[in-house]
Amino acid sequence: MPQISLTKSLWLLGLVAAIFLVELGSARLWDRDEPRNSRASHEMLQRGDWIVPTFNGQLRDHKPILLYWGQMACYQWFGESEFTARLPSALAAMLTVLVVAVLASRLSGKKTGINADGYWAAGALATCLLFVMAGRAATPDALLIAFSTLGIACLVVAALRSHAPYSSGRVGTARWLPAMVGYLALGLAALAKGPVGIVLPLAVVHLWWLICARLQDDSLESQPLAAGSWRATFGRVVFELWKVFHPWQCCRAIAALRVIPGMLVCLLAAAPWYIAVGLETDGAFLRGFFIEHNVSRAMHSMEGHDGSIFFYPLAFLVGTFPWSMWLIPIVMWARTTARECVVQRQLVVLAVSWIAVYVGAFSMASTKLPSYITPCYAGAALLVGGYWRHFESTWALPHLNWRRLAYGLTVVVGLAIATGLWVASTQTQMPDLAYAAVAGAAIAAMGCLGFVWEHRQQVRWVPATWLAGGAAFQLVLFGWAAPAVDSYRGDLALLKQADVAEPSPHWLSVGGLEPSWVHYLDRTIVEVSTD
Repeated sequence: MPQISLTKSLWLLGLVAAIFLVELGSARLWDRDEPRNSRASHEMLQRGDWIVPTFNGQLRDHKPILLYWGQMACYQWFGESEFTARLPSALAAMLTVLVVAVLASRLSGKKTGINADGYWAAGALATCLLFVMAGRAATPDALLIAFSTLGIACLVVAALRSHAPYSSGRVGTARWLPAMVGYLALGLAALAKGPVGIVLPLAVVHLWWLICARLQDDSLESQPLAAGSWRATFGRVVFELWKVFHPWQCCRAIAALRVIPGMLVCLLAAAPWYIAVGLETDGAFLRGFFIEHNVSRAMHSMEGHDGSIFFYPLAFLVGTFPWSMWLIPIVMWARTTARECVVQRQLVVLAVSWIAVYVGAFSMASTKLPSYITPCYAGAALLVGGYWRHFESTWALPHLNWRRLAYGLTVVVGLAIATGLWVASTQTQMPDLAYAAVAGAAIAAMGCLGFVWEHRQQVRWVPATWLAGGAAFQLVLFGWAAPAVDSYRGDLALLKQADVAEPSPHWLSVGGLEPSWVHYLDRTIVEVSTD
């Protein structure tokens, strides 16, 4: 598979940089997490303390240290601003896009450089709605995604057994250097958001290795599932699952992926700070973070964030928009590819494992937030990349009816978004928001152009249209609509006026406290409950 041209590489690089950097600091920090994180970094830097995070003078045990370190470094180099508060996330998102491009290329047999699979996977990830939101927010999500993805990619590449010029579809014992780099990345992911940065990525890689190890067994293809009674079919499925997950196979996977030395590397990366913050706070941070913000969130719904078993499947569709418009054709392509194409079988297995682990794990947790499953969008991007590579080359086009359905659905959704933004601008007295309806128009235009390319028999232009339209949607939404909404935030302006009229170092809030008040007033505010 040839490497993509320099022109296309530069075009994609410019597109990704624009999506994550244009107008990054134009809107003020949004409540509640952004100002908490940014203020915590400010307070730490002010004290010269790189260990214990605090917000409003109180211990902040919600998240580990990695985001604060990134923000503190940016503050020291470039000064404090909304841009520098969000810059670590933007850089982490761009790193994730690069890692996905390389991973998709390696899984499809490209030993160096980036091929079409990697190009389209990177473009798809860079324009997924909730991934862009994470990359433009002063939160630890983008850092977790970046280092989780890097860890998975390094372990997968370490275990691949390729045969030039294509992938052989085989896995084996991981090579030491890339594997240890992968475990180091997972240790950094644990510094970004805790145990989830290690446990779930390892689950993804082990599931992928176990399935691929079973698929490379020649006896599997010689014993296909035969038609028969449901009892026979069920028994055969149970048998196949046992062959994949029986204890000896699991032990083989643990040994092949070098888990024991790898976990030592993870601990060397993450444990020193956890030990230090535990000693500095007499264990208060560790108790709050691990017990309340990990165990309790899994066992109980906190802060009203609950949902049904359908919460994450729906969040996945929204989060991967606008590429989710092609969900059914992509699923059909993945099913056929996994059965018939050895070259991309490992890619499909990894992507499905990635999505299944994150959606399944967080569906069982009681506290539910859409951002929890954003790390699996990298896996989804692998599928999208493989699909669009075949689509662009017209090797494996979906049926015309599926293409027309995708175009029509995109037009309808785009018009709905444009109408919704326009109506919101009139009902919320934010007239400038009406201009953001262009974002919906960009989506509708994608669908219209799809029909045009079909009519002209130039269907190979559909992927480029989707990428350009998706990028335009994100740029308008976050670079234009977000600052427009921010311009109508009156509470901060009133607080600033009060501070100028009657300046005082002592502030009191009764019945509620928004973190942005603390951040923008640059004051410690005492909160008094009305209970």
